[in-house]
Amino acid sequence: MGVKWFAAGLVALGLVLALLGLQAWNPVAFVGVALTLLGGVVLATRRRGPRRDKA
Repeated sequence: MGVKWFAAGLVALGLVLALLGLQAWNPVAFVGVALTLLGGVVLATRRRGPRRDKA
């Protein structure tokens, strides 16, 4: 499992928890929103290949 799939899983789980939490007026909605944001940050900051440092 790569970083892209892990982050996508976080976003999917976060969206499900947020929707279920909002329907039931449950505090789990906050956890869902936090997971969604965390997955988005991971997707936005992931490396896209090997880095080569120039000496």
